[in-house]
Parts: sequence; C-alpha cells; structure tokens
Amino acid sequence: MSKRPAVNLADLTSEAAAPMSEAAQRIAQPAAPVPAAVALAPVLARRAADAATRTENLEALAFKVPKAFRRRFKQRATNADLKLNQLLFEALEAWEEKRGLKS
Repeated sequence: MSKRPAVNLADLTSEAAAPMSEAAQRIAQPAAPVPAAVALAPVLARRAADAATRTENLEALAFKVPKAFRRRFKQRATNADLKLNQLLFEALEAWEEKRGLKS
C-alpha cells in the first residue's frame, strides 16, 4: 500500500496559490444584480416555514422508496426551496384535503 505524497502547505497560501480557471471565469463575468424584493422572497418564505417546523416536536420517519421517486422528491423540494420534511408535510395536507379528511 503506497502513501499519498505529503501536501506542501506553503503552496496553499494566498501568495502562492493561483485561482482555478473556472473561478477566474466567474469573477470575470459577474451575475446580473437581482432586485432585493425578488432575492428576499424565498428567504423570507423559508424562514417562516422553518420557524413552524422548528417549533414542532419532530421524530424520525424512515421508509424505503424507489430510487427514481427519491430523486424526484428531492428535486421537487429543491425547486420549491423546501426542506424534505416540509414537502412531506405539504403533500400529506394536500392528500387529506383531496379526500375530505382535513379537519
């Protein structure tokens, strides 16, 4: 078993390090500014949802699903800027409403 070569920590200092090519491209082409109201809307919505989730007594829930379902579920949560448990809460509420079980 061969050992990895030792890392020269001096090469990692800001004086010796050079930016990676993709980092230089990002610096050269700054993103267009986003209006503050548009930028803050998802943050404020997430904070409100997080506050509701944080105050509840949460317990672990574990079950297995197909890989494609897991990927789709995570993607939907990401696209909606939700945590996985928040999407699960909303899905259950929608299911209950659809069946007239919501109290």
